[in-house]
Order: sequence, then structure tokens, then C-alpha cells
Amino acid sequence: MKQYRGKRRAVQLATLLLIALIPAVGLFRIDLTTASFTILDRQIWWSNFTLVFGLAIIAATAPIITYMTIGTVWCGWACPQNLVSEWANSLTHKLLGKRANVNVEGDGLVVAAAKNKLLNWLILALSFLAAALVLAIIPFLFFFSPAEVWNFFDFAAGNQLSAFMRQLYFFCVFLIFVDIAVVRYFWCDYACLYRIGQKIFKTKDALHVAYDASRSTDCTKCNYCATECITSIQPTKITIYDSCIDCGECIDACNRLHAKSGTTGLLRFELGEKGSAPTWRDKVRDVISHFNWWVGALFVAGCVMTVWGVASQPEPVAPPTRAELQAEQQAHQLFEMCHTQCAPQQAACRGGSTSACIRAAACQCQCSLDHDPANAESANWQRCVKSNTERADALDKKQRP
Repeated sequence: MKQYRGKRRAVQLATLLLIALIPAVGLFRIDLTTASFTILDRQIWWSNFTLVFGLAIIAATAPIITYMTIGTVWCGWACPQNLVSEWANSLTHKLLGKRANVNVEGDGLVVAAAKNKLLNWLILALSFLAAALVLAIIPFLFFFSPAEVWNFFDFAAGNQLSAFMRQLYFFCVFLIFVDIAVVRYFWCDYACLYRIGQKIFKTKDALHVAYDASRSTDCTKCNYCATECITSIQPTKITIYDSCIDCGECIDACNRLHAKSGTTGLLRFELGEKGSAPTWRDKVRDVISHFNWWVGALFVAGCVMTVWGVASQPEPVAPPTRAELQAEQQAHQLFEMCHTQCAPQQAACRGGSTSACIRAAACQCQCSLDHDPANAESANWQRCVKSNTERADALDKKQRP
């Protein structure tokens, strides 16, 4: 019985689905055109220092907390890279032999002679290509809505942006295909920043695979656990700096072997260094007692700043409605029309005549009233015409000799 395999695979698939759904449903998206995030359908500007700094603190401290508590569980139970690598290894072994190796990491190309056929290679390549075509869509969902992504990949759309996005998409497909086909765990061992952080911050108190040395006489030295190990290490001699990903495959293997004799395996998951702790509660308490609370405090501060940044973000100004846009356009057209009609008065005003300037204002109001009498401002326009005409007449009368 494989105690951990099914549970782990379910968690891995759920994590991959969650990564795709978070941007797809609008929970989180990045908008490069407006320099903002979309969080819970709210637009958060990058200039929101509280939010951005809070997210930076979370990004820096959350991995450290996992290193010190659950160890490498993310790698073995959730990381999409490991999920894809495991799937690629399994398919490679089925099509090219149980010991086949096509990775860049290893002793070179190893293929079973009986399975070194063109059809097997073709099925393997097409399977990897199909996976790459699907996985390459996920990064685009973090920057565009699903409808926009579909438009980019719709070859009927002939705009330049769609053409560029298609090229970028196929480039992503190429990179993912290479990763699935030949890179696999090489990325984890030599390029993953998360794994590098583990080597710096991981402690003996974190969750890890432990070997019951007190029962070493029960160990048949069959190396079954090492054969099942995903990262090709010796599970009975794991050190803090090994590349163990806490997948539990070695534990399952050892348990299956000893179940035949009615005993339990010699490998188990353990928290802390107190192997004699009777309960998980005691083991968790042991980890908490060694927890770095400065890191925890920074993480909480980052969460508070992020929540405050989202809550304090002012509501975006609603775009004008279609009716408002039409009214604005009509007002602009009316202004241009009346500006032309009252050009003589305006020319006289520029010549230095005060009464001409007043009559120009009256002309503008009269023109507006003539062309849009039903406007809500018509009463004000009528007062404008009357008052300015009276003022101009009075001024002209006063200036007559």
C-alpha cells in the first residue's frame, strides 16, 4: 500500500489547479499597462507602498518559515516543477525502459535497446509537447483575463499585439518543453532559489524523514527505499543538506516491504530531533520552541501591511457613462459652433473694447440658448444674456459724448 503517493499527487494537482485559477477568476492579476495589481477585483497601484512592502516582507519570510517548520514539503507535495518532472520520468521509464535517462543531469543518454524505437520517441515527444502547450498558458493568465488570452491565440485576430503574444507563447512552450524533456530535477538542484534558501535556513527541527537506527538489525540492506527515492539519495543516511523533498516514497517502500513480515518500516516523518516524543503534539511543541520569532513577527507585520494596503486603497474613479460622454461631446460641439458665431464680438473684445467683451459673453449665452433651449442650463443662459446685454448697453451709453 502506498500511504503517501495518492495524497501527495492530489495535493500537487490541486496546487497546480489553484495556481491557474487564482489569476483566471480575478483573485490576483498584474497589470503592466497601469502599473497595478488586481486583488479581489480591486485595483491596487504599485505606488501603494504599504501593500508592496508588505508583499515583499511576506515573500521574504514565508519561505524561511517553511524551511524551519515543514522543511521541504513544498517541493515534494506541491511544487509544479516536481509534479511535471515525476510525470516525465514515469513516462520515460514506460516508453524507453525502467532505467532510461534522457536528462541533462546524469551519465548521459540511457535507453533500453528493446524500446529504442521511433514510435516510442514520437509518443514521448508529443506527450511532452501537449503538456507544454497547456502549461504555457498559465503565465499569461497572471497578466490578462482568459478572454484576452483567447483573443491572443485566436489566429483570426490580426493586430500586432496578438501576433507578439503568440510568438511569446510559443517561446514559453519551447522553454517548458525543454524543461520537461531534459532539465527536470536539474533545475531543482542547481537553479531553484527556493532550494538554495533551504540549504541556508533549514534546521534539524523541521519535518524530515528519520531512520530508526535502534532497529538497524531489521534493515535487510535491500536498498528498496533508495531505489524508490525520487532524488536518488540514501534515505537511511539523510543529512540536513541532502536534497530530500519529504515526498514519503521511501517510507512507503520500506513499509510495504516490512508489511510482508507483519512489522512496520524503519523510516518515518519526524518533527524535531526528539525521536522518542510520544505524540505529534509533543513534536510540534518541540519545533515551536525552536522557532525564530523574529521571522514570525516580520511575517505577521507583512500580512498586516498587505491587508491594510488593500483596505486603504481608494476606490477607483468610475469611468464616464455613455450618456455622460455624449453630453460632453454635445457641449464641446456647441461651444465650437458658438465660438464661430460670436467671432466678431470676440475680435472687438481683443481690440480693447470692454463692452464688446461683455457682448461676446452675451452672444455665447444666446447662441447656446438658441441651439439647445431644452438644456438644464437654459435659465442661467437667459440671465446671462439679459444681464450682459444691459451692462453692455449701460457702458456704451456712459461712453457716448
